Amino acid sequence: MHILARRQLRRLTLCLVPFIFAACGSDVPSDSTCRNLVYKDEGLSRAEYLPCAGEIVTALDELGQQSAAASRGDQQARSAGRATLARVRALMNAAGGRNLLERWQDRALTDLNVRISNAVTHYEAFYMVRVVEEPNQFAAQTRQAAAAELTAAVRRHEEARSSYRRLR
Repeated sequence: MHILARRQLRRLTLCLVPFIFAACGSDVPSDSTCRNLVYKDEGLSRAEYLPCAGEIVTALDELGQQSAAASRGDQQARSAGRATLARVRALMNAAGGRNLLERWQDRALTDLNVRISNAVTHYEAFYMVRVVEEPNQFAAQTRQAAAAELTAAVRRHEEARSSYRRLR
Protein backbone atom coordinates (compact mmCIF):
# COMPACT_ATOMS: atom_id res chain seq x y z
CA MET A 1 0.00 0.00 0.00
CA HIS A 2 1.28 3.46 -0.80
CA ILE A 3 2.55 5.48 2.18
CA LEU A 4 0.08 8.33 1.56
CA ALA A 5 -2.83 5.88 1.45
CA ARG A 6 -1.67 4.33 4.74
CA ARG A 7 -1.58 7.74 6.39
CA GLN A 8 -5.07 8.57 5.15
CA LEU A 9 -6.36 5.20 6.36
CA ARG A 10 -4.72 5.75 9.76
CA ARG A 11 -6.28 9.23 10.09
CA LEU A 12 -9.68 7.86 9.17
CA THR A 13 -9.28 5.07 11.72
CA LEU A 14 -8.27 7.52 14.46
CA CYS A 15 -11.32 9.66 13.67
CA LEU A 16 -13.74 6.73 13.79
CA VAL A 17 -12.45 4.92 16.88
CA PRO A 18 -14.14 7.20 19.47
CA PHE A 19 -17.49 6.63 17.73
CA ILE A 20 -16.93 2.89 17.65
CA PHE A 21 -16.08 2.84 21.35
CA ALA A 22 -19.19 4.87 22.11
CA ALA A 23 -21.40 2.60 20.02
CA CYS A 24 -19.96 -0.61 21.50
CA GLY A 25 -19.79 0.66 25.06
CA SER A 26 -21.34 -1.28 27.85
CA ASP A 27 -24.56 -0.11 29.43
CA VAL A 28 -24.36 2.09 32.47
CA PRO A 29 -25.98 0.53 35.57
CA SER A 30 -29.37 1.96 36.47
CA ASP A 31 -28.06 3.05 39.88
CA SER A 32 -25.11 4.97 38.39
CA THR A 33 -24.67 8.51 39.63
CA CYS A 34 -23.86 9.51 36.04
CA ARG A 35 -27.43 8.86 34.89
CA ASN A 36 -30.11 11.53 34.70
CA LEU A 37 -27.90 14.54 35.29
CA VAL A 38 -29.84 17.68 34.33
CA TYR A 39 -27.69 20.33 32.68
CA LYS A 40 -28.23 24.02 33.10
CA ASP A 41 -26.64 26.80 31.05
CA GLU A 42 -23.84 27.11 33.58
CA GLY A 43 -23.19 23.36 33.73
CA LEU A 44 -23.57 21.28 36.87
CA SER A 45 -22.81 22.11 40.48
CA ARG A 46 -20.20 20.20 42.43
CA ALA A 47 -22.87 18.54 44.55
CA GLU A 48 -24.60 17.28 41.41
CA TYR A 49 -21.51 16.18 39.48
CA LEU A 50 -18.83 15.00 41.93
CA PRO A 51 -20.51 11.64 42.70
CA CYS A 52 -20.44 10.86 38.98
CA ALA A 53 -16.88 12.12 38.61
CA GLY A 54 -15.92 9.82 41.48
CA GLU A 55 -17.47 6.87 39.66
CA ILE A 56 -15.49 7.74 36.52
CA VAL A 57 -12.22 8.20 38.43
CA THR A 58 -12.75 4.86 40.21
CA ALA A 59 -13.21 3.17 36.83
CA LEU A 60 -10.06 4.93 35.58
CA ASP A 61 -8.17 3.55 38.60
CA GLU A 62 -9.26 0.04 37.62
CA LEU A 63 -8.30 0.75 34.00
CA GLY A 64 -4.85 1.96 35.09
CA GLN A 65 -4.11 -1.32 36.87
CA GLN A 66 -5.34 -3.38 33.93
CA SER A 67 -3.35 -1.29 31.45
CA ALA A 68 -0.14 -1.70 33.44
CA ALA A 69 -0.60 -5.49 33.36
CA ALA A 70 -1.51 -5.35 29.66
CA SER A 71 1.70 -3.46 28.92
CA ARG A 72 3.63 -6.40 30.37
CA GLY A 73 1.93 -8.76 27.91
CA ASP A 74 -1.04 -9.99 29.97
CA GLN A 75 -3.69 -10.65 27.30
CA GLN A 76 -6.45 -11.21 29.87
CA ALA A 77 -5.71 -7.81 31.43
CA ARG A 78 -5.71 -6.26 27.95
CA SER A 79 -9.17 -7.68 27.29
CA ALA A 80 -10.45 -6.56 30.69
CA GLY A 81 -8.90 -3.13 30.11
CA ARG A 82 -10.77 -2.74 26.84
CA ALA A 83 -14.02 -3.60 28.62
CA THR A 84 -13.28 -1.13 31.41
CA LEU A 85 -12.41 1.55 28.86
CA ALA A 86 -15.80 0.97 27.21
CA ARG A 87 -17.43 1.32 30.65
CA VAL A 88 -15.59 4.61 31.28
CA ARG A 89 -16.76 5.91 27.89
CA ALA A 90 -20.32 4.79 28.67
CA LEU A 91 -20.21 6.63 32.02
CA MET A 92 -18.93 9.75 30.30
CA ASN A 93 -21.67 9.52 27.68
CA ALA A 94 -24.33 9.01 30.35
CA ALA A 95 -22.96 12.04 32.20
CA GLY A 96 -23.44 14.23 29.15
CA GLY A 97 -20.91 13.21 26.54
CA ARG A 98 -19.61 16.30 24.79
CA ASN A 99 -21.30 18.54 27.38
CA LEU A 100 -18.51 17.48 29.74
CA LEU A 101 -16.06 19.50 27.68
CA GLU A 102 -18.13 22.68 27.64
CA ARG A 103 -17.13 25.56 29.87
CA TRP A 104 -19.04 25.31 33.10
CA GLN A 105 -19.46 28.11 35.59
CA ASP A 106 -17.30 26.11 38.02
CA ARG A 107 -13.98 26.23 36.18
CA ALA A 108 -12.46 23.56 38.42
CA LEU A 109 -15.10 21.06 37.22
CA THR A 110 -14.34 21.99 33.62
CA ASP A 111 -10.63 21.38 34.25
CA LEU A 112 -11.43 18.03 35.89
CA ASN A 113 -13.47 16.96 32.86
CA VAL A 114 -10.70 17.96 30.46
CA ARG A 115 -8.19 15.93 32.49
CA ILE A 116 -10.49 12.91 32.50
CA SER A 117 -11.05 13.23 28.76
CA ASN A 118 -7.30 13.51 28.10
CA ALA A 119 -6.61 10.39 30.17
CA VAL A 120 -9.28 8.43 28.31
CA THR A 121 -7.93 9.58 24.95
CA HIS A 122 -4.45 8.29 25.80
CA TYR A 123 -5.81 5.00 27.17
CA GLU A 124 -7.75 4.59 23.91
CA ALA A 125 -4.55 5.20 21.94
CA PHE A 126 -2.70 2.65 24.10
CA TYR A 127 -5.31 0.00 23.32
CA MET A 128 -5.26 0.86 19.61
CA VAL A 129 -1.55 0.12 19.29
CA ARG A 130 -1.05 -3.45 18.14
CA VAL A 131 2.17 -4.55 19.78
CA VAL A 132 3.92 -7.03 17.51
CA GLU A 133 6.40 -9.60 18.77
CA GLU A 134 9.98 -10.28 17.80
CA PRO A 135 11.34 -11.06 15.18
CA ASN A 136 9.03 -8.56 13.46
CA GLN A 137 11.08 -5.56 12.37
CA PHE A 138 8.56 -3.18 13.95
CA ALA A 139 8.37 -4.88 17.35
CA ALA A 140 10.50 -2.31 19.16
CA GLN A 141 8.62 0.59 17.56
CA THR A 142 5.21 -0.74 18.52
CA ARG A 143 6.31 -1.41 22.11
CA GLN A 144 7.72 2.11 22.28
CA ALA A 145 4.52 3.66 20.89
CA ALA A 146 2.35 1.72 23.35
CA ALA A 147 4.64 2.68 26.26
CA ALA A 148 4.48 6.37 25.28
CA GLU A 149 0.67 6.33 25.20
CA LEU A 150 0.46 4.47 28.50
CA THR A 151 2.85 6.92 30.15
CA ALA A 152 0.75 9.84 28.92
CA ALA A 153 -2.46 8.11 30.04
CA VAL A 154 -1.10 7.48 33.53
CA ARG A 155 0.09 11.08 33.83
CA ARG A 156 -3.31 12.50 32.79
CA HIS A 157 -5.12 9.97 34.97
CA GLU A 158 -3.09 11.04 38.01
CA GLU A 159 -3.89 14.69 37.21
CA ALA A 160 -7.60 13.85 37.02
CA ARG A 161 -7.50 11.87 40.29
CA SER A 162 -5.66 14.70 42.02
CA SER A 163 -8.17 17.28 40.75
CA TYR A 164 -11.07 15.13 41.90
CA ARG A 165 -9.59 14.70 45.40
CA ARG A 166 -9.07 18.46 45.73
CA LEU A 167 -12.71 19.10 44.78
CA ARG A 168 -14.20 16.48 47.11
